[in-house]
Amino acid sequence: MNQARYKEFDDVSFSAFQKSLLREKGSERQRELLEAARSDQAFTELIRREIKVVGYLEPPLYAQTLCEGEFKQTPKKTEREMYKTWRELPRRYACRAAFWGHLTMRHIENGYLKAHYLAAKANQNGLAAIDEALTAKGDASAKALDSCVRSVLRRLSGLPQARGNRSVYTDCPFARAWWREKLVSDIAEEGERADSIRRVLRVNQTYWETLIVMVVSRNSALGSENVLHALIKSLADLMDLDPQTPLRTASRLKLLCRSVGVIQASRELSILDEKELQRIMDELVLTAHDVVQSFPDRKGR
Repeated sequence: MNQARYKEFDDVSFSAFQKSLLREKGSERQRELLEAARSDQAFTELIRREIKVVGYLEPPLYAQTLCEGEFKQTPKKTEREMYKTWRELPRRYACRAAFWGHLTMRHIENGYLKAHYLAAKANQNGLAAIDEALTAKGDASAKALDSCVRSVLRRLSGLPQARGNRSVYTDCPFARAWWREKLVSDIAEEGERADSIRRVLRVNQTYWETLIVMVVSRNSALGSENVLHALIKSLADLMDLDPQTPLRTASRLKLLCRSVGVIQASRELSILDEKELQRIMDELVLTAHDVVQSFPDRKGR
């Protein structure tokens, strides 16, 4: 199965489609997309008309109808089921916006997902967000249309053109579910240990995004899988002992990742044996936790 040529959007036409939507804030092009997103059929017809599809093998669908809340903030159980559906997916596809965009569109075509879910805000459903953007007046109109269009594109597939490589891993719900659960399966067998790992990866969206930025950065020590896995295991152990540790904040996670980079600069962590690497990560995490606890005024937000 790893040699399969999965269907996905053609890179050239998909990139052109996104660029045309981002070129001008408040354009008729943006308005057209949002008006189409109010209807599943109109949205998928627009996508099919604008973007070519390449490949010959359709990956399976997650054949469960999702409500808007499940899609926007996918529950742990649902993410596990999604990953099981796409467990055999090669990583070279899982990191591609073109793949996830096509797969998300197919879920809309088959009635498992509503197109307007893509536009939802934190405290506003997708239809309301679209209508608000389409009816905005004056100087606010262009900004509202652009913001809503970007939300649609981010949830459809991720938007690397505007937000960098991290966008696929963090903004597209299907891709985010796959990558989180892939990390869990790579680090631990299913059970209590896996649940501890999930708690680290699901602290909140900002925490997950901070971690992924470190992973996809070319200069990050966490680009090494064994280093990343060791750090996550150390954080999981700490959060089991102290669920409210200050290291649950994104700002403290950033500092911790920088500390890993400092060690990496003088010592190649990725070549260490598993036990030695884990010992170093455990010490680093516990020291960071103790330092912050000793100076509560320095806790990150």
